[in-house]
Amino acid sequence: MPSVLVLHGFTSHPVLTMGPLPKALRDAGFEVAQPALRGHGTRPEDLAGVRYQDWLADARAAYRDLAPPRAVVGLSMGGLLAAWLAAEAGAEALVALAPALGFRNPLASLAPYLHWLIPRHAGESSILDPELKKRSPNYPWFPSRAFVELYRLARLTPEKLPRVEASALVVAAGEDTVVPRAAVRRYFELLGSRDKTFSVLEDSGHDMLLDRHRDEAARRVVAFLQEKLL
Repeated sequence: MPSVLVLHGFTSHPVLTMGPLPKALRDAGFEVAQPALRGHGTRPEDLAGVRYQDWLADARAAYRDLAPPRAVVGLSMGGLLAAWLAAEAGAEALVALAPALGFRNPLASLAPYLHWLIPRHAGESSILDPELKKRSPNYPWFPSRAFVELYRLARLTPEKLPRVEASALVVAAGEDTVVPRAAVRRYFELLGSRDKTFSVLEDSGHDMLLDRHRDEAARRVVAFLQEKLL
């Protein structure tokens, strides 16, 4: 049975933020692992002191426990971690949903210098549908120092992308207010994969698996992995 590692995003819940995707994968015949990356799934304060190396260690450990053939699916920050795993461990397939290779917030690049002055920051609005936004399981705020670690991870990821050889699907959210489409496109173009596809889920926010077209997002991922692994 092919196995899929599903990696959530920054401040996201390890299970709830992935919406219908895990069940859709299991129904399609995949074994699914959904690790909680350090500091997530509990309370925002638990992100304090966590480093990007901790998230990588958690992702690597979960990947090692999977039986081959293996695929990695990542949302936002998870899309960055998924690329590291694909580059290092030779996954058969990679799916990156709105990978956070860049940020719309104009203060993002100043985070390494400002986190002392602004120790905490409100969570970004990542869901387009106003009713679904009210039920978001994401943290309402996060320690600014934790975002510095995400920013560092994003700065280091481009050097990993050319080493990825796995078949790849990269999906951008049409109405993403967190990650600019140009950053998602750059992620795609830097991938070393010879077999790669770029797709846009229109009328959806950054958290596409929680937004109005969440079922379509899950369908695209499952269809891609069925083609490549089953």
